[in-house]
Amino acid sequence: MGVWQCKNTLRGKMSCPVHLRVVLGVDDARKLTLKSGMPSSVDQLVLEIKTYFGLEQQFRLQYKDLDFGNEYFNLESISDIEDKATVKVVFVSCEETSSSIPETSLPCSTSTPLTSPMTCNSSVILTLTSVNALRTTSPDEDGLSSQHSFDSGDAVILDPAPETRTSSWPPIFFVPRFSYFAEFQLQRATADFRANGTLLTPSPKLRMDILEGMAEEIFKCTAYPSDSQIEEAATVLVHTHPCLKERGTRAGHEGWKQYLKTKVANFRTKLNKIGHPEVSVNSLKNKRKGQEQAAANIKKPRKAEVNFLPPLPSGETRDSLEKERVVLLTEVKKRNNDAVVKKKMQKTFAYRRQEIVQDAPVVAELVNKWPALFTVSEINAEFMRITTLPLQAKFLAELDRYSPNLLKVFHNRGGDAGRKIRLLMAPTARSEDIELKRDSVLKSLCAYLKEDSNSLIKEYLNVRSEEAESAIPQTTMGLYVIRNEGAQEEDGPEDVGVIIEGVELLSNLRSISLGWAMLFGLIYTLNLSYPPELKFTFEFLQKVLMNLDGNKLSPKVQSLKIKMLQ
Repeated sequence: MGVWQCKNTLRGKMSCPVHLRVVLGVDDARKLTLKSGMPSSVDQLVLEIKTYFGLEQQFRLQYKDLDFGNEYFNLESISDIEDKATVKVVFVSCEETSSSIPETSLPCSTSTPLTSPMTCNSSVILTLTSVNALRTTSPDEDGLSSQHSFDSGDAVILDPAPETRTSSWPPIFFVPRFSYFAEFQLQRATADFRANGTLLTPSPKLRMDILEGMAEEIFKCTAYPSDSQIEEAATVLVHTHPCLKERGTRAGHEGWKQYLKTKVANFRTKLNKIGHPEVSVNSLKNKRKGQEQAAANIKKPRKAEVNFLPPLPSGETRDSLEKERVVLLTEVKKRNNDAVVKKKMQKTFAYRRQEIVQDAPVVAELVNKWPALFTVSEINAEFMRITTLPLQAKFLAELDRYSPNLLKVFHNRGGDAGRKIRLLMAPTARSEDIELKRDSVLKSLCAYLKEDSNSLIKEYLNVRSEEAESAIPQTTMGLYVIRNEGAQEEDGPEDVGVIIEGVELLSNLRSISLGWAMLFGLIYTLNLSYPPELKFTFEFLQKVLMNLDGNKLSPKVQSLKIKMLQ
């Protein structure tokens, strides 16, 4: 390959660093250096600015147009700016944000009265997470106190289809509003209970109404609830309607828990009969040859995926969406066509997801069929569709937020792990670069958990690029890092890329931490398993950093979390 100039990827692409003047407000202009060059789209530039400056509120960008005397215009194409350009951050007002969301997306009523006025952010989240938007969680438990800002910013962009779920299992399960018949009986029975402690013995009709409503509410979050989730739903049910407590039981809800388990299983059976993909994929007739057993190769969410296997959009068929996929192959080659590509990728999400989950094609085949999927912006979008959470912004913001606590824990680590951590963190003492700190913290996290980051991250010198290229086909999953010969550790990498199944999927990334975030997103996007040699590190990233299914931790990760929050 020869000596690389600027930033040369393994595919031979080159890009030089770009410097932008970012105006954040009156008398507040800052410099932004993009080491990997100009982003490929406006959305990606927005994400870079949001992440670099720690912005939480939604905004759009404007640029100075020379044709109109350097007046500001909305930035709609990345080709309108170049190196050393000025971009202005315009924060979106509450009215402008909420007006972009149709009123029909508001949730149905719940058993809990909504009496308090909603703020701007909560009204945006309401369209995503139903009644969950009105619940508050402590920063220590839920990760980001500003998580709502990230969610609302991405929610307006993606505009999820009605067939997809819009929230994961909530921090607090809310009992839905039942039929008028059921609500009337429960209201009177609750009044009797509070007056004289009388418990209700529900009729078969009332019990059926309650279980139907609860099963539907549970399915809004997951088709395969865990035992703890079923128990939580039963607990909240008897807490909301105390007249339903059962005599002769320890907690008063054990019978309801068993009823709910049976009802949810019956609910899945009904959905299987009408062909709901998330359930029918596990029916015996859809099993592969040699796996014709009910418990064999069950395909269900295992990493807190919200839209694991959604149905096709209303009015669409596999044939019609296949035509959209073919059109995408042409659209992705056009310049300044991000909006069209994003719209078609959103439309074909369920079709693509069914192919990935049901057929499990090799990565090389997916690259040929869905080339638009393998970009930073689309990996962020696909992760949002699957989990309803932003990927890059949340991953890096949470890493920054937890880093001080992690460093305190790392400092007290002894033995071989402690020595490795001190070596990995040494470059941060000579530089204040945020990317270097993130990279060092991630590597140190592996060392603390007694795992080897070198099993995932392979580093090469730019003058020995042939060695890196020859290693790609043998790499099952990993990051490659290219460094300048003679460069110090604190100088940062020349290039970072992501490899899965011997295929280079991403390149020209600015840091190891960004590469790790993209790899994490690709694991969800391609429905892959975490590398076993780093299972505790990825568990921490998923359940603590991203707060996806964070209530059930392994003892090792639980111990780290406790020490980190002390």
